[in-house]
Amino acid sequence: MTAELKTEVIGIRDAINELKRTEPEIFKEFRRSAKTALAPMVDEAKQNVNKGTAPLSGMLRVWGKKRGRPLVWSTAKAKAGIKVSIKPSKTAFLSVVQKDPWGSIYDIAGRANHNILSRQLDIYGRASRGMWPAALANQDVVTRNLAELVETVAQETNKRLRY
Repeated sequence: MTAELKTEVIGIRDAINELKRTEPEIFKEFRRSAKTALAPMVDEAKQNVNKGTAPLSGMLRVWGKKRGRPLVWSTAKAKAGIKVSIKPSKTAFLSVVQKDPWGSIYDIAGRANHNILSRQLDIYGRASRGMWPAALANQDVVTRNLAELVETVAQETNKRLRY
């Protein structure tokens, strides 16, 4: 059994693309409001991040010294890595994403294939450990917030088109 979380408003991508092109100020306001609308989901996902020390002892070691930035577990970075992504693309219009590498590994490791890493992380819950439970818990609130936001943007756009 799979769980599916999908809310689709017909024409919203085109409307937002048009809004971005013609009324950049309203688009900026929309982007701020969308982040506020998704805030309950983001806040709960941040609460679901492991508290305290690293989930696995190897996450405390410095990884990748020779190539780019070193990779070390930080609860603060894992929480700060949870962001709202607004990209009017075909796959997802609004997304809540984890941008921290260790945060992503903690959250989703073991979803596609069950291996040693995921079995060790299973003491914190099955994959997805933070993001998906937050999405399911806040689905109704976020859907209501986004419906209000879309209505507000439609009214604002219609006002500007009339005058």
